[in-house]
Amino acid sequence: MRFSDTLFVITEDLWKEALDKPFVKKMADGSLEKYLYANYMLQDYLYLQDYVEILKRILSMVEDPALREYLEKILLQTETETEHVHLPEMKKLGITEADIKNATKEQVLQEYTDYMLLQPEHLGMIAGLVALLQCSWGYAYLAREMSDRHPQAVAVSPYREWFAAYTDPAYTEANRLWIEAVDRETKDQDPKQAEQLCEIFQTCARYENRFWDALYNV
Repeated sequence: MRFSDTLFVITEDLWKEALDKPFVKKMADGSLEKYLYANYMLQDYLYLQDYVEILKRILSMVEDPALREYLEKILLQTETETEHVHLPEMKKLGITEADIKNATKEQVLQEYTDYMLLQPEHLGMIAGLVALLQCSWGYAYLAREMSDRHPQAVAVSPYREWFAAYTDPAYTEANRLWIEAVDRETKDQDPKQAEQLCEIFQTCARYENRFWDALYNV
């Protein structure tokens, strides 16, 4: 069994739990209040700043040229998407430069990003890769499951672009490559490291679920 298979098995119940979160369900059926989605986009923007920082920390530890090239591409894509897609979408939602400047993270998001930022320092490059993979893979799982379960609702939801982004073939392929990179890097790991990485992956999934709750209860 590949290590990514183990990660999926131990975390699938947490991802299934996310499917039942009111925020996610209402995005799918289109009934989510606009102000809640706008706050999510603002919080996600703050999250992306730390996501980029974690990628940079991981890159500083990478020795394999192929992995470095891949992560540099992910970093560039993330920065480009933030600048040319995420920020314009925020402006469409009425989020101003002042809103962005004065924004603070939800407490659970602060705890979540603090946790992820520490992982490369404590357990090395692979810990950072695993932490970030959970977010990327988890979003792909949510978007695909909701789109498959409620295709008609998602197709006309005002938030359909969110589901389209995380089911896009290019996003799916990027996740596949990330999963393969984690499998390569963990091929000869010892049981203790495997246990630590599994705990990181699950902890990140738990933070995501708490984050969905916080977003709905603003």
